[in-house]
Amino acid sequence: MRRRRRRNCASTRSASRPSNPPSWCSPMSGAASTPEGAAPGPMRLLFEGSFNAYFRAAAPGAGPVVFVHVPKTAGTSLRREVAALLQPDVNIVVDYTDTARSFHERMDQAVEQFLAQATASPVRFASGHILARHVARIRQALPGTRLITFLREPVSRVISDFRYQGSPRHPLHAEFTARVPDLDAYLALDSERNKMAEHLIPREILAGGDPDACVAHLLATYDFIGIQELYPLCFRVLTMLLGAPAWPTVRENVGAEEDAAAPVPEEMAARIRAANPLDVALYDAVAPRWHRVRDALAKRLR
Repeated sequence: MRRRRRRNCASTRSASRPSNPPSWCSPMSGAASTPEGAAPGPMRLLFEGSFNAYFRAAAPGAGPVVFVHVPKTAGTSLRREVAALLQPDVNIVVDYTDTARSFHERMDQAVEQFLAQATASPVRFASGHILARHVARIRQALPGTRLITFLREPVSRVISDFRYQGSPRHPLHAEFTARVPDLDAYLALDSERNKMAEHLIPREILAGGDPDACVAHLLATYDFIGIQELYPLCFRVLTMLLGAPAWPTVRENVGAEEDAAAPVPEEMAARIRAANPLDVALYDAVAPRWHRVRDALAKRLR
């Protein structure tokens, strides 16, 4: 049996739709546009049905595969299974109980620790709740880095994140529930809005508030973008891209209270979408394209 090597990059543990949507929101539209001068990423090939060309264009090379883990997008399960395929791996984590410094300061330090390790002894896979500025830093320091991520339907992701942070599975759940007693209070927090965009899109693009620019950056930058709603199929595509086709077997960090939760009332769902317009734009640009090629991909991946 091959011995696995895993290293943690911190000393402690982690833990309304627009009425006239732009063209990239339509399931029948073509590939999303990119800003002038920006090259479309390899996901364009996948969504066009050019599967063999996609697997050639997005295949890992000399650099590591880096998974940008947006909270509550099936990332814990994915990280474990991909790490088993790509060794050695690094989990970029911070200590959530360390409240002396902000999360951003702690994650900045964790990323620098990761880069020091990866420079001294190359890794094949890294993952973490890193932000777009960390992605830029990693790509600059480690040429050939391949970027992967998963999205989730925004209403479901927000509800799941809210419930998780208030559950005993989160290190700071007591503090969270005292500060955020209900979903109304959660939706009022600017720091919890557009969380997918916060992790995936650079701050200067976010500041402009342009959904088209956010979508264009995502599609031009990431080599693989899955959706949780088609997790088995997306997992199969990703593992084929990594050279070890498989179906998922692990499901972690999912609470029974989330699985058993009642449907979200439409009024609340509309409020969540209105509070997270950039996340809605990202998901609506990617999910319909996955559904459009789903049947053809299922045949290709048998």
